[in-house]
Amino acid sequence: MNTPRFLSHLSYAFQTFVLRHEMPYLLILVVTDTCNLDCFYCESKNSGRYHMSFLQVREALASSFRRGCRTLVVTGGEPTLWRDGGKNLDDLIGAAFDAGYVDVSVYTNGTNPLSSRRCKYIVTIDGTREIHNSIRSGSYDRILRNIRTSASSEIYAAVTVSRSNAACLEEIIHGMAREGVFRSITFNLLTHCPEIVRLHGFAGSERTAVLDRIWDLKKKGYPVYFSRAAYRAMRANDWKRPIPQIELATRDRQFMCCRDVGNPDVCANCGYSGCVEVSQLLSLKPSAILELFRTGLCSWTDGTPERA
Repeated sequence: MNTPRFLSHLSYAFQTFVLRHEMPYLLILVVTDTCNLDCFYCESKNSGRYHMSFLQVREALASSFRRGCRTLVVTGGEPTLWRDGGKNLDDLIGAAFDAGYVDVSVYTNGTNPLSSRRCKYIVTIDGTREIHNSIRSGSYDRILRNIRTSASSEIYAAVTVSRSNAACLEEIIHGMAREGVFRSITFNLLTHCPEIVRLHGFAGSERTAVLDRIWDLKKKGYPVYFSRAAYRAMRANDWKRPIPQIELATRDRQFMCCRDVGNPDVCANCGYSGCVEVSQLLSLKPSAILELFRTGLCSWTDGTPERA
């Protein structure tokens, strides 16, 4: 058992649920917008607006830590491409642990080596080989090679569900499970401005139908990260948002929950299932609590790789 991690989670639970203090715990750090892919739904890639220096990273980590954050998700852009002078992603991960964070995940497209032993990797796979390659620049086989040689054994898949891949959703999830390299499969429904959602995403009854299909896959035993509480909340679209326990930091701004917190049209059709799971955890829904520990996303182990 990783004692500092366990004690951190226990302390936060006591302060939140016993003392009723509302404080952040999860920091999402956008360290770069540099990316080597060209996904159609991403509008911020390679704009040059989001690169953080190592000093800015450390300042953001310290600032959010003082407010209560102990869990970190590093994202981009593509975070494995982040550099500042001689510093790289491994230095950033080390800085997070040095600052007192107890859990670090990296949200990545998986096209570069997954070389850190000290983090979880959440790797985006957007379809079967053919569909993924059409969305993500022919990267499917390279991603699987990097996953199989990863220094970390804690690898999770993430699927962005859109009109480009929804028709093959069952085939996608079945194929990922068959690969046997993912601890769990997470998903997001395409979340964007209403115009993009009308073209590429889902709303209303179409959204409900997609959620029902994902839940059916969960019931059939596929390793989909989706609690019953989150399914019901997403289907009814009635969970509390924004979520003050989540912070998102860019080079020059701090947001509660996400960058679209001030955009009610986007927020109203939010498809970030991970945020919904957090909301259900904070509501002490038993299925959300069980799902968290079942998947290992809130692991108390020391993260030592199981394979060489």
